[in-house]
Amino acid sequence: MKKTGRYHFRYILPTSLFIIICVCFAVRIVFLQINAPELQSSSELSVRTLTVKAIRGEIYDRNGVKLVSNKYSYNVYLDANTFPKANSESNDALIKLIDILQKTPDTQFPVKNGYKDAEYKDLDINGSEYKGFIKMLDRFSLSRNTTCKDFVSFLAKRYGLIDQKGNFTVDEEKVIPIMSVRYESERLNFSVLNPFTVEKNISMDILTAIEEANIDGVEILKTAEREYNYPQYAAHIIGRTGKIQAADLEYYTEKGYPMDAIVGVDGVEKAFEEYLRGIDGTLVVVEDKDGNIVDEYYKKEPVAGNDVYLTIDINMQKVAEDSLDYNIKYIKEKAEAEIKKETEKYTDANGNIVDWADIPEYIGEDVTSGAATLVNPNTGEIYAIASNPTFNLSTYLQDYSSLLTAENSPLYNRALMGTYEPGSTFKIGVAAAALESGVINRYTTVYDSGVYKYYPDFQPECWIYKSYGYGHGNVNVVSAIQHSCNYFFYETGRLLTIERMNEFCKKIGLGESTGIELPEAKGILAGPEYSSSINKQWMPGDTVQSAIGQSDNTFTPLQISMYLSSIINGGTRYKAHLLHSVREFGSNKVIYEAVPETLNKIELSEETVNTLKIGMKNVMENGTAAPVFSDYPIEMGGKTGTAQVGTKKSNNGIFMAFAPYDKPEIVASCVIEQAGGSNDVGVTIRRMFNQYFNITE
Repeated sequence: MKKTGRYHFRYILPTSLFIIICVCFAVRIVFLQINAPELQSSSELSVRTLTVKAIRGEIYDRNGVKLVSNKYSYNVYLDANTFPKANSESNDALIKLIDILQKTPDTQFPVKNGYKDAEYKDLDINGSEYKGFIKMLDRFSLSRNTTCKDFVSFLAKRYGLIDQKGNFTVDEEKVIPIMSVRYESERLNFSVLNPFTVEKNISMDILTAIEEANIDGVEILKTAEREYNYPQYAAHIIGRTGKIQAADLEYYTEKGYPMDAIVGVDGVEKAFEEYLRGIDGTLVVVEDKDGNIVDEYYKKEPVAGNDVYLTIDINMQKVAEDSLDYNIKYIKEKAEAEIKKETEKYTDANGNIVDWADIPEYIGEDVTSGAATLVNPNTGEIYAIASNPTFNLSTYLQDYSSLLTAENSPLYNRALMGTYEPGSTFKIGVAAAALESGVINRYTTVYDSGVYKYYPDFQPECWIYKSYGYGHGNVNVVSAIQHSCNYFFYETGRLLTIERMNEFCKKIGLGESTGIELPEAKGILAGPEYSSSINKQWMPGDTVQSAIGQSDNTFTPLQISMYLSSIINGGTRYKAHLLHSVREFGSNKVIYEAVPETLNKIELSEETVNTLKIGMKNVMENGTAAPVFSDYPIEMGGKTGTAQVGTKKSNNGIFMAFAPYDKPEIVASCVIEQAGGSNDVGVTIRRMFNQYFNITE
């Protein structure tokens, strides 16, 4: 049967309506899919990012003994991104926090007692708290004569703790605690870029309570602080970490450090910052409208710093420091006993000292301090480097004020920064220069009459003449070293000339930087060049004085060790270094390993080296060092030196040595201020050698 047009229309109309409804439904679904998440995020969820501090690399000795590790703790801090801006809300947040802590956090707030009976604390006008207070008065545009009453009134208004009528807006007992925290946050420049730490190392109970309280802007951060496993040793070398110092701010900012970063402040911590530093991560935290965390993930994971291994042997370091301390006390007690003995000898029955008494003085009774170093002459590695007096790294901050004013400056690193007249230890360099230049040979003799009379207007005396009234007679370079004959070196120095003497001495490292990674003094190599720099004329007599280690010559204990190393290894001047290797955090994967680096090289003939070694061997066995080393079970060589430091002080004592004799493995130096002489200074070196060679005495 044939279909009509009306019949077709009955089907077209419902079909069209169905299609229109489907299109509208699809458009609505798409609209919801596109817009619903945004609506949910903006109305129900909040997203914030947290900086996750990276773990700092740890520090080990050459044998893998951990010297500095990380101690983990939880700190409470205020986050400026979420901490309330309004006074009332921020005060409420701090009240909740202080109630949980059950104490007022430690701050530099200069006020004590409650609000109504507030008084200024007794602050040291030279201390950091007082100086910080003055800066805050200036910041607040307050007079430095502002009374305590006016000061707390100003802050109470500033922080909204009292209203316009003078009524408290919080409990009166909370006013000073809140004021203290807010003052401290301002003093430390609390900002988005500089979170404010309220309390460190909180207990797990407090941590749980803070998390449950969910206080706006109060966060908990897991941190790692340095823990020193040998806090009384290597303090001058290891150094400390802390906030970026003002002088270094631009440097670290350019390297991308945040302003609140913890960096190496000094010592190894600063020298090897590039290795020890980790890279902070970023944690994204998603919270619902009630502050509950619904999701968190790392946008950038933190990367731990690398571990640094030093050339130091901690057992060797302990012996060096303990021996140095013992040596200083030994010298003092020995000198005091001698003076007491002689005093009693010349005291009559009535307790009076007789007129003809000859009581010794300045023989070491005023000994004060010193330094010692132990190095490998064939690589430049430093096994031990000690300075006395020293300090405890673990209590550095608590002890800082007393350390600054302590007798003999315990914070001063004498091994690297102390410069001392080398005395007769300098003669080895002069002898080497003279032998290599042909001015003398092993058999050249000089007759020591006691008084050097080459110059009519300057006639220095040999030490033996001053003591006994006669000279050493005929001496060659070996016997001159053995007996430390000044006369021989007066003549040798004159013939050598100051120009050739200094040219050689510079090449072996005297008056030059050793290259160690820490700050060091360069010392002074006496000569026309230095004299000119201080507007002083160099005279011919200065040359002979310089040849025995006097004049303007001053060097550090480490320089003395490196200079002797350059001679006994045949002329190679190695860079002194503390870095042994760098390894991936917590593993033995080596990232960098130090290799010996040559700073300079001169050709020393085998005959010259052997001649010098024989002379230094005789020093230890039959010469000036024999009282300490004549019975030592290992053959070795060395040289003593004595230097005057004034007419009312004992002389400094200097000692340098190497061992074993045939193939030297170690070189040591020791300087003890006002030791009275050099012989007893060898006690420190003997004990260090005992440790290295495993000798029991």
